[in-house]
Amino acid sequence: MKYLIIAFKSRNNLQNFVKTLRLVGITATIINTPRSISVSCGLSARTDYRYLNSIISLLKQTNTETLLGVFAVTRNGVYEQVEKVY
Repeated sequence: MKYLIIAFKSRNNLQNFVKTLRLVGITATIINTPRSISVSCGLSARTDYRYLNSIISLLKQTNTETLLGVFAVTRNGVYEQVEKVY
């Protein structure tokens, strides 16, 4: 199973970006940021890996000042690998 986590430092920027994703037809869920990505207790968006190129394109068009990054998460059973992809 492979999915994306989009992490921001600002909750407001995250919520605005999730709205943008939904407007273009990309399903995203707001989740707690996993500790493997950030030690702060922030929020992130989770979405399907197949949207990676569209998400990067949208991020280039929007204010990404508070973006921590886009992370690909691969889960095999109980093991989880996190890789920053943008």
